[in-house]
Amino acid sequence: MAKKPKKQLDEIEETGEQIVNNETSNRYWLPGSLFVVFVAAVLRLIWLPFKPFHHDEGVNGWFMTNLVRQGVFKYDPQNYHGPTLYYFTLVSTYLFGLTDFAVRFVPAFFGILLVVLILYLRRYIGTVGALAAAMLVALSPGMSFISRYYIHEILFVFFTLAVVVAVLKFMERERTGQAAIGLMSLLLLICLLPGTINFANAVGGANQLVKIGAGLAFFAGEVVIVYFLMRSLAAWNEGRPIYLLLAAASASLTFATKETAFISFGTIAIAIFCVFLWRKLWAEDKNGWSEPIEFSFKNFIAAFGDRQSRIVLIALCIVVFAYVWVLFFTSFFTYPEGVKASFKAYDLWAKTGTKDHADNGLLAYLRWGMKVEAPIFILGALGAALAFWKARHRFAMFAALWGFGVFAAYTLIPYKTPWLALNFLLPIAIAAGYGINELAVSRQMWQRAAAAFLAAIAFGVCAYQAIDLNFYRYDDDSMPYVYAHTRRAYNEMLVEIDRIAEKSGKNNETSIIVASPDYWGLPWSLRNYPNAGFYGQITPTSTAEIVIGKTDQQAELEEEYGRHYQYTGTYALRPGVDLVLYVKKDLAK
Repeated sequence: MAKKPKKQLDEIEETGEQIVNNETSNRYWLPGSLFVVFVAAVLRLIWLPFKPFHHDEGVNGWFMTNLVRQGVFKYDPQNYHGPTLYYFTLVSTYLFGLTDFAVRFVPAFFGILLVVLILYLRRYIGTVGALAAAMLVALSPGMSFISRYYIHEILFVFFTLAVVVAVLKFMERERTGQAAIGLMSLLLLICLLPGTINFANAVGGANQLVKIGAGLAFFAGEVVIVYFLMRSLAAWNEGRPIYLLLAAASASLTFATKETAFISFGTIAIAIFCVFLWRKLWAEDKNGWSEPIEFSFKNFIAAFGDRQSRIVLIALCIVVFAYVWVLFFTSFFTYPEGVKASFKAYDLWAKTGTKDHADNGLLAYLRWGMKVEAPIFILGALGAALAFWKARHRFAMFAALWGFGVFAAYTLIPYKTPWLALNFLLPIAIAAGYGINELAVSRQMWQRAAAAFLAAIAFGVCAYQAIDLNFYRYDDDSMPYVYAHTRRAYNEMLVEIDRIAEKSGKNNETSIIVASPDYWGLPWSLRNYPNAGFYGQITPTSTAEIVIGKTDQQAELEEEYGRHYQYTGTYALRPGVDLVLYVKKDLAK
C-alpha cells in the first residue's frame, strides 16, 4: 500500500485536530457562556445603590425625576447627551420605583447585554476568543465601574457594537434567529407606542378607565399588525433584512444616546477601508483567509439580493433610522423642537471637544489604561500583531484597527473624561480575545500553555482591580475612572437629614434650604422632600428645619442663621467641595 505524502498526512492530522477542538469547544460553550454572563451580572448588580450618586448621575437623575413625575423631557443640546437613557429608565422605574437601584439598573443591564453581544462574535474570533473577550469585558474595571453609573456611556457602547454584530449577521446570509425577530418586533411596538397613547388620550379624555381600555384595544391591534409584518419580513430572503433593519435602528439609537457617535462610526469606516487596502496589498494565495464569510464590501452588497430588493431594503433602513431618531429626540412626538436641537448639539460639542477642561494631558488614556486595564491593552496589542502577521482574519484586523483607531482619536481630542475610554476598550478587548484564541488553538503545546497562562493572569488581575475599584476605592481620586466622585461621607449626611426629618415629626415634609452653590447630587437625593429648595446662595429663613451650605460660606451662614440654627457637621461632597449642615436648635439637641 502506497504511503501518503507528508503534506497530505499533515493536512489529515490538522483536520482531525480541528474536529476534536470543535467538539471540545461545543461541549464547553454553553456553560462557559453562562458563567461569563453570571460574572458580569454579579459585578454590575450586587450592592448597586450603596455608592453615592456622582455629580453627572445627579443631573441625569433630576431629568429622570421630571420625566417620571411630570411626564416631561425636552432634549437640550446644552446637556449634550440624548434621550435614550431616560426613556429606557422609564421601564425600570415602573418596575422598581424612582430609586437608586431602578435608575442604575439600566446601565447595569446594558452592561450585561454588552457581554452577551460579544459572544455572537464566536465565528469571527473563535470559541475561546469569544469567551475570553467577553470575560475581559465582564471583569474590566472600567466597564464594570461605568456600568454601575447612571450615565449614557454603556448604552452608547452597546448600540455601537450592536450595529457591527447586526451587519455581520446580515452578511452571513443565514436564516434570521428568533432573538433578532423578537428584538425587531419589540422595536416596532416601541415605534407604534405614541399612536397608542394619542388614541387612548383622544378617546378616554379624563376618564382613566376608558383611557386604559382604549389604549389596550389599540395596542392589541398594533400587535396583530406587527405579527403579520414580521411574518412577511421573516419570509423575505429568509429574514436576513431584519438584521440590517436592526443595524439601522441601533445606529440611530447610538446617535440618540450621545453626539460622539460620529467619532465611533467614522473610525469604523476608516478601519474597514484599511482592511480592504491590506487585503489588496497582501498576497492572498500565501496565507489564505479563514472566516465564515468574506468580510468585504462586495459581499455586503451581495447580501441585499437582487436590485429591487436592494432598493426596497435601503429605503426601509433610511425610514427606520429617521423614525427612531425623530421618535426619541421629539420625546415621542411631544417636543418637535428636539429634532433641530439634535443637530445643534454637534456644533456645541465641537467647541467643547477642543478644551481640556480637566488638564488630563495628551497621554491620559494611555496612563489610565495601563494602570487599571493593562491586561486588556497588552493582550489587545498581541491580538492586533497576530491578526496582521497571520493576515487570515479580516474581522480581527478590523477590531484591532477600530479599537486603536478610536484610542488615537480620543487621545488627540483635548476633551478627556475616563468613561470615553470604554469606546476603544471594547474593540481592544475583542482583539485581545482573538489573540488568546490563536494561541489556544495552536498545534504547539507551548502556545496553548501560554494562552492559558496569559488568560488566567489577565482575568485574575482584572477581577482584583474591578473589585477594588467598585467596592473599596470608588471615591479615591488616585484611581482612574474616579472622576470627582461624590465622597462616601455624603451618605452620612443623608442619614443625618433623614434622622432630623423624623425627629421633627414632619418626615418628608421637612423644609430644607440648600444655600451651597455646589449641590448637584442633592436634587436627586432629596427628591422625596418636596419642600427642599435649591437656592445656591444665602437665603433668609427662620422656619426651615435644615440649612445646607458650603464651608467657604460658613462666616455668612453663622451671621445669617446662627441665632436660630446650630452647626452639626461638615460632610465632603467631592474634591474641593465640603458641605456644612445647620439644624434648628430645638432639633439639634
